Amino acid sequence: MRYILVCIFVMSSFLYSQDKSKEVYVVYYFGATDCPPCNTPKNIENIKRIKAELPKKYSDKEFKFVMVTFDEDIEEGIKFVKKYGFWDEISVGKRYENELVMQHLNTAKIPGLPHIFVNQTFLINNTPTVKSKTTIVELLGAKQIDQWVENGFPLKVSMEPIKH
Repeated sequence: MRYILVCIFVMSSFLYSQDKSKEVYVVYYFGATDCPPCNTPKNIENIKRIKAELPKKYSDKEFKFVMVTFDEDIEEGIKFVKKYGFWDEISVGKRYENELVMQHLNTAKIPGLPHIFVNQTFLINNTPTVKSKTTIVELLGAKQIDQWVENGFPLKVSMEPIKH
């Protein structure tokens, strides 16, 4: 009987020690084929720079990049995504009925495009925990994205609204 209890204790301790949490920074980019600012060479270059340089600057952090397009036509959406290169995940179609759009954009305000969110997500055994996401960066419009890139991608940033 003692042997069984010792085995259970050892196994429980082993499993508990394997229960590691880690943080992942998820960068969401929202854009569309029919969004003029999303399609400028400067904006496309900024997004490519973010994807290439952000993980290098914060090499102690893990990043995941997600592209969400507002395109109704999936073929057009795929062409739009290809302008920006590789993404860890993509979601195309349905404009405001897109599931990722509904989860991340505040429906109380006009979201506008292009739009970037950086969420800090905590994972336990590679699974997101309940209430584990915190938005640490939110950028609305090409000018804010440009400012963020020029300022070296600071995390936990609060951008001043851009006056039009």
